[in-house]
Amino acid sequence: MSSAQVLSGKDMLPKGVPETPLTDSVAGRPATGLQSPLHTTLDANGTPPELPHVQINQTPLSVVIRNLTIFTVKEISQYMKTNVHPGAGGAADGENGASPRKIAFLQLVIYLRNQFLKLYVLVKWARTIKGNNFAALIDLLNWFRTTNTSVNNCIWALKASLDSMTNAKLPNADIITALEVLSLGRPNLPPQFLKISAQGQMRPANTDVTVPPSLVLKVLRDLNLGVSVKMALADLPPQFSDYRVKNGRVYITVPNEFEVQLSTLGQGAPFFFVDLTFLFNSEQDTVLPLNKPRLEKLINDLLYKHRERRPLHLLFQFMHKYILTLKLYMIHRELQLLETSGKFAGGNLIHVYDAKKSIVSGRYWINGKSGNKGRFTIGVDRTTEKLILRWDNDFSSSVPGSHSSAGSSAASAGSKNQGKDIASQHKFADMPTVYNHILGNVESILDEITFNHANVIRMRLLATGVFQEDEENADVLLFQLPTTCMSTAPIQLKIDLITGVFYFKNPTSLLLDYIKRINHTERTEDLITILQKLKLDKISHVLRNMFEKTGWICNKVINLDKKIPTQFTGDDASHGNDLLQKDMFISLPKWPVNWYLILTVISSNSSCIIEKRIGKIVSSKGVWELKYLDTASVTSSKLETMTYQKVLSLQKSILHRIVNHMLIDSLNELMIKNKICSLDTISQNMPKYVMEDDSGNAESESLTSSQASQDEDYTSIITMELVSFLEGSNALNGILESSMFMRIDYANSEIRLYAKFKHDIMIKQVQCKELLIHFVKNDDLAFYLCEHFKSLSQIVHYLSTFRQKLMQLVILTDVVERLHNNFASENFKIVAVKPNEISFNYLRNAAANSSSNNTVLDDIDKQDCTINIITSDMKVKNLSVKLSKTNPQHIIQPFINNGGYDYHFIFNYLQFTSSLFTTLRDIIREREENKDQASTRVSLGLHNLSEYQLVYYNTESGTKITLIIELKNASHNGHNTVQFYVHFSNDEHITTKSLAYPMIHRVRNEVFILNTKPSSSLTGSPAAPATLDPAAQTPLRKFPHSVRLVDGISCDSRDIEAILQEIHAILKVDSNASGPGKTQT
Repeated sequence: MSSAQVLSGKDMLPKGVPETPLTDSVAGRPATGLQSPLHTTLDANGTPPELPHVQINQTPLSVVIRNLTIFTVKEISQYMKTNVHPGAGGAADGENGASPRKIAFLQLVIYLRNQFLKLYVLVKWARTIKGNNFAALIDLLNWFRTTNTSVNNCIWALKASLDSMTNAKLPNADIITALEVLSLGRPNLPPQFLKISAQGQMRPANTDVTVPPSLVLKVLRDLNLGVSVKMALADLPPQFSDYRVKNGRVYITVPNEFEVQLSTLGQGAPFFFVDLTFLFNSEQDTVLPLNKPRLEKLINDLLYKHRERRPLHLLFQFMHKYILTLKLYMIHRELQLLETSGKFAGGNLIHVYDAKKSIVSGRYWINGKSGNKGRFTIGVDRTTEKLILRWDNDFSSSVPGSHSSAGSSAASAGSKNQGKDIASQHKFADMPTVYNHILGNVESILDEITFNHANVIRMRLLATGVFQEDEENADVLLFQLPTTCMSTAPIQLKIDLITGVFYFKNPTSLLLDYIKRINHTERTEDLITILQKLKLDKISHVLRNMFEKTGWICNKVINLDKKIPTQFTGDDASHGNDLLQKDMFISLPKWPVNWYLILTVISSNSSCIIEKRIGKIVSSKGVWELKYLDTASVTSSKLETMTYQKVLSLQKSILHRIVNHMLIDSLNELMIKNKICSLDTISQNMPKYVMEDDSGNAESESLTSSQASQDEDYTSIITMELVSFLEGSNALNGILESSMFMRIDYANSEIRLYAKFKHDIMIKQVQCKELLIHFVKNDDLAFYLCEHFKSLSQIVHYLSTFRQKLMQLVILTDVVERLHNNFASENFKIVAVKPNEISFNYLRNAAANSSSNNTVLDDIDKQDCTINIITSDMKVKNLSVKLSKTNPQHIIQPFINNGGYDYHFIFNYLQFTSSLFTTLRDIIREREENKDQASTRVSLGLHNLSEYQLVYYNTESGTKITLIIELKNASHNGHNTVQFYVHFSNDEHITTKSLAYPMIHRVRNEVFILNTKPSSSLTGSPAAPATLDPAAQTPLRKFPHSVRLVDGISCDSRDIEAILQEIHAILKVDSNASGPGKTQT
């Protein structure tokens, strides 16, 4: 395509428009060319101008060769760096990987070779140009590029113009005007002597158009006749029966809808529209402007196109639907005015206009939950084809015989109000639910609907029997609220017809709070329930004022998760669901903490009952928990019987009950089985020592009297189980009776715990003042623990005190009994007893020995042994034994402290070795008394608890004799018994030449050999083994409980004293007196 064809614009002309040559706008001659970059202007000689020379972006050949060489070297070196090392996968990998590297290097060489070839071809081509003038080629290339850019810009500009003129259209002119424009280039305007009429027709300015009146009248008469004949022959709908013919047209009137005017041109011509008037609103043209041209066209089309198909019927259907739609829209506008600026403004009325379905749905009483079913619908009735307003409610169809099932829920409320419900339903049936003539009467219709709806709600509330009707004002409902326990006062409840909410007349803060709850309910049953709660709160308020004025404290913070169980709990079927309950927690200032008198207020529609019980409530982690509740002694009374006198008397009569239940709760927490003794139990089965005090005066008469539960000096008695009181310990089952009695005397502020021994025990012979145990005078086995309290809260504290003291008594009794069993001798005697300490004597002549050393020892060291009882968790953990310094066994105290022996072993050991250590003490004491006259010294050595040594040392002769005494087990009649084994030590190696030999020889002959019957042999044959075989032994004359051994003698604790005394009598003689050639004195 040449540049001349692009710019000629020949293709841009519309079809049918002749192509005309372009003329110069200045000279009027044909244009020879356009001044454009695409055209070259020749000079005067007819030669084209020179190409513009370009000197930029030109690089010398040497620079190009140098750059290409540098690029080649860099590429080769980079390749060598990245591919010089073979892969690390072994020989196999190297062979497989060599081929790709070779291919890559070959591609690099080919690429670089091509670059040099291009440069070589360019140099060779440049040399072929005449005079090496390749600069002209560069200029020509630059000119072609510039020209190509200009052509592309023109193409894009034309495309943009085409896109912007997409929506452009030519004027829709008539054919004549189009031909004039096509031929003349402009429309042929009318001459000056023509005038254009209002209908767009042209006539001469001086033409007279006046029509004679006679002609006009004749034409009108002809038209009236033609229209009458046409109407008589036409098929008219019933609604078009009212019409009249006048002024050449027919006036068809449809009452309350429209009046349409039609006319015709002749008998064969159809009707055409003339005029239309709406009859439902005289100010329709001002309120709603009518688009008559549009309506005229639609009606004429309808009459012309359907002239063979009953056109007047179609006209009525069209106009009737149009009028109904127009009325519905006007009702919509009227409802909008009521919602925005009318009496229902403020969100009390809403509606939705659906133009497609021709329905207006509305709701009133938006803020009232009880009126959430206040709905209405405006639409076309299918039978009458008229606009109606239908009030949608749930009570108009609930009468008997109705097809709706909405009344089934009301009938299930109960048979007691069934008669009232049926009567009220018949009244509801008389209320209108369908309204006509809506346009212009919407406000009055809504007023009637809200009034009827409020009346329905009042009738339903009256049918429940909770409300009363006000005789002076029928719109008011009366509800009775208690002002005191014995009087009530009515409050007035009404319904606002605009908002649909309930309100009280002259409300208080309590009534304002409850009216909010009432307005959030949807059902009548919920409303009655809220009013019953209001009544319950009012009763609680009256009771709270009564108790607070009489000195009680009402706790308003306690809120339990579950209600207190009452006599009506689980019996809702017989009482209905109208029972409401509220718990009140009250106390007195001097009461124990967490203990309350619980008042349970149970209210119904007709009565109110108050239950009184005692309970303990504590707060744990922010949650209130009921820890104890008295279910046995619950008293009930009606609200009318509550007086100030009864509230005051309740303060005195309930004190002992609080304390009793507090003790029972504490005993239950301690897992102690208990039971409060009733008056019958006290008078019949109670032991006498519990009912009598120390002076022996009986209190049974005061306890059994009718006034005992009301006086301040009332005495409570609680029976407890011994085992559970001692936390499951059976230690005293064989010592004390299984039942104990706690007696609380409020007059003397005294609490006693009575118990009784089963039999006479040793602990009774020892008095321990620290235990505060008092024995009953008239009963030797009964005793009690006594404490005085200053406040009621201390009573529970004394339970642990009594338990501690009784456990101490258990421990002391157990230890004393064990001591009596272990030290079963006439020398045993308990000296002193403390709660954790027992001091006793068990040695022979302990009193004489202690009195003989009064110059050395203190008075507190008169006992042989002291036992300290170490307890843990009220149980014996360990017994520590401490021997007195005057006790000859005190030498074994370190072994007892460090040995960790069981106290049974220690007691048996002390009892068994008591005669041994007593004899050793006498021997050592005798030597110390005669140390100035004798030269023999005696010392006692102790290796362990089973081996002792008595060393005789003569200072003059230097002789040393060691007598060993050992404790060993021996078998006798199949039983193991402990025996003393007495013999001399072999460490001294005493020979016949030693001065000590005669004494050792004498001990062996006189003591160890033992004088027996003549049948026994005294030869030097080996002795019998150290086993006590009665068949192999012969009866002994002295030391009957001893046995001769090879180098010593074996005996028990009964003969050890005599044997040691006889041996000492031999060994205590000075060695110089018994030397060789001397006789023994």
